[in-house]
Amino acid sequence: MALLTACRVNPFKSEGEHKYFSSKEKAIEHYIEDNDVRGSVEVITTKKEETILVTQFRDNTYFVGELKEDDGEFFTAKLSANVHMERGGAWELNSMNGNEYTIFFKKENEPNYKQLSNDEYFVSFVEGHAFDEHSSNHNNPITDIENVKE
Repeated sequence: MALLTACRVNPFKSEGEHKYFSSKEKAIEHYIEDNDVRGSVEVITTKKEETILVTQFRDNTYFVGELKEDDGEFFTAKLSANVHMERGGAWELNSMNGNEYTIFFKKENEPNYKQLSNDEYFVSFVEGHAFDEHSSNHNNPITDIENVKE
């Protein structure tokens, strides 16, 4: 006679991969400290209900992270490398759910862009990996943007 048991396998809860917190605020505080962030952090909510962290690491250096909830606990992860910009930039990234985005930074405001709280850049996303921000399918997936660190 064989006894079969089932257990829930969580792909995000592997040993040492993420540190979990009881609140979003505590997870973001840890993210800021762990990455030694000296600039601003913007929390961007997407249409797919993902929480993307646009992070000003230093004066002209940015990276993107994500805040994720798992069974009532929260953790963060860095999604991109640090990118140094003087006049703007763009790069591809994948969310932890596997959604593909291209993020754009510009000094001037344009349709579909949102201003960052540090007044340095305007930001926009495109769903998919596409460096043509003016394509006919430019559907900015940002639904909300909130500053959590200036």
